[in-house]
Order: sequence, then structure tokens, then C-alpha cells
Amino acid sequence: MKKILIIEDDKHLNKGLSIALEKNYEVISTFTINDAQNFIDDSDLILLDMNLPDGDGLEIIKYTRKISTIPIIVLSAINLEAYIISSIELGADDYLTKPFSLGILEAKIKRTFEKIASCDLNLFKKDGLDFNFNENTFYVDDKNIELTRTEAKILYYLIKNKSQVITKELLFDFVWGIDDEFIDQNTLSVNISRIRNKLKPYDPIGTVFGVGYKWQF
Repeated sequence: MKKILIIEDDKHLNKGLSIALEKNYEVISTFTINDAQNFIDDSDLILLDMNLPDGDGLEIIKYTRKISTIPIIVLSAINLEAYIISSIELGADDYLTKPFSLGILEAKIKRTFEKIASCDLNLFKKDGLDFNFNENTFYVDDKNIELTRTEAKILYYLIKNKSQVITKELLFDFVWGIDDEFIDQNTLSVNISRIRNKLKPYDPIGTVFGVGYKWQF
């Protein structure tokens, strides 16, 4: 379960947020900068008030960005454009002015986690393999390799589902579409063979005989 760190000195607001968010997340409730610093490394997202008893919320943003890329959503009564810009420039991911809608906050939290998950799925780096599906760049031992669009789609699907054995039918349908009658079924095995050759000396694609393939890294 994702952990949300609340840094808010208004005890009523802090408690209300905690109760609302505990339905879907693990919540860590703090009231000061000093207390919050003990939990940043162990959290997945920060909800940050700006006016805190022991300092300005901007201090937390600067401190956090030195050690982590954890997303930060600011919750503040300060509605000054310059202050909002400063928060964003220092590394805050979003800014909500008080009073705010709980529904909007929950939607922003959900969307933030979805964006992180989407980004993570499009990047793969392990041992000598470094793939960026957003930029369509693929490196093996720091050497760029060229993949066709079809090869990249096959590679992406295998990595995305790396904990599962992927049947040939599922992979074929994802790459070419279930209704495509003009693709020879042997085309899949040919493309798998080409990918394996391009990824040498690594061999991350395993064959599950009679079923399909599995990403082994």
C-alpha cells in the first residue's frame, strides 16, 4: 500500500485528511518539519502545508529534492503567484490553495501515482540492459541497438508482464491485433529470434515450450 506523508500543523485538517485517505493509503501524520524529516525516505508522496511551526514549507521542498524524487503536493492558504511559482521551481509537483475540495485532492493523488507507474513501466535498466520506451532508445552494454517498431512492442509487452508467462496468442494479439488475418503466425518467433540476437550476450527471453515466452531478468 502506498504511503502518504502529511505535514500539516492544523490538527483538525490533519486528522480529516488522515481519515479520508486511510481508506486507500497508509498515512503518516506529522505536524512539524523536524518530525517530517524522519519519514520522507519511507514515504511515496508528501502533502505539504507551507506555514509550519518550525519553518517554511519551502525548506521541506528543498530538503526533499536533495535526497528524493518523491512527489510533493502543496496544500496552502497562500495564494500568491510568486510563492506558487517558487514552490514549483524548487520541486513541488502540484499546488492546491485552501480551502480545497477533498475530491480534487484525491484525484490529484491518484493521477500522480498513475503517472509514476506509467513512467516506471516505460523504463527498464538492469545489468547491461538500458531501455527507454518513451524515447525509443535501447542500449546493450552502453551500445545503442536498433529495434523495429514490432520488436520494441514485443519487448515492451514481455517486460511489462515480466512476472507472467505470456502465451503466443496474447503476444500476437497485442502486437498485430486479433483480427489481423494477413500476419503469418511464424512472424512472432522470427521477431523473438531477432530480438534475442540483438540483446546478446544477454538472454532475458525464456521459452516456455508449448505455451509462449517469459521475461527472465
